Amino acid sequence: MSKRSIIKITGFIGTLGAGAALVAGAATGTGAYFTSSLDGSIAGSSGHLTMKSSDRTLNFTDLMPAQEVTKNVDYDIDVSSGTSDVWMTFDPTTLGYQQFTGTKGNSIFPAGGMGRFGHFKVGANGATLFDSYNLQLAPAGSTNCTDANGHGSVAPPASRGETPGYCGVPAAILVAVNVPNTGTGQIQVTYGITGRATGQRTDLPAVGFKLVATQHGIRPDAENF
Repeated sequence: MSKRSIIKITGFIGTLGAGAALVAGAATGTGAYFTSSLDGSIAGSSGHLTMKSSDRTLNFTDLMPAQEVTKNVDYDIDVSSGTSDVWMTFDPTTLGYQQFTGTKGNSIFPAGGMGRFGHFKVGANGATLFDSYNLQLAPAGSTNCTDANGHGSVAPPASRGETPGYCGVPAAILVAVNVPNTGTGQIQVTYGITGRATGQRTDLPAVGFKLVATQHGIRPDAENF
């Protein structure tokens, strides 16, 4: 082997040795940072939202054609923080609801709701929120009178031959917003049969409803995640 080659190999090995020394120095030459720690804990408890109400069994008995009866439901709110919204809700899967306001041809009660034979109105604290003289939910492809909060109305017909637009009772009607703790309110419910009900009707449906208090801005049909 030439002298020149020996020098090259020796230089290469020397370089390796220097690199290993640098790595070793980097591994052993770092200092420790000062640290200080304190223990902590996380605890919590859930709040509450409670609604109380007066008599919610609304018996509209002995109704006569073109006669209306109004009954009141009072409520009060107990909430630990924030405010509440109050809804009047119905269960569309029940026979009573479909007999009351369902679309024609529905699977539960194909004959549909009361249509022009019924009048139903919901108010809260003196303001009308829903008022219909055609208790027939709009069929698919047609428009019901109500908005996303269940508010809407259709006027009584000007003559017997006139048919009011579809204005079936929605599954949820917003009756109050931002009700504070200890807040109170009153819902006015009006029910009647119209002058079109000329026969002796004894089959007026019994319709269940719920009053639901939610956190402000939350719908009663919102899912929990």
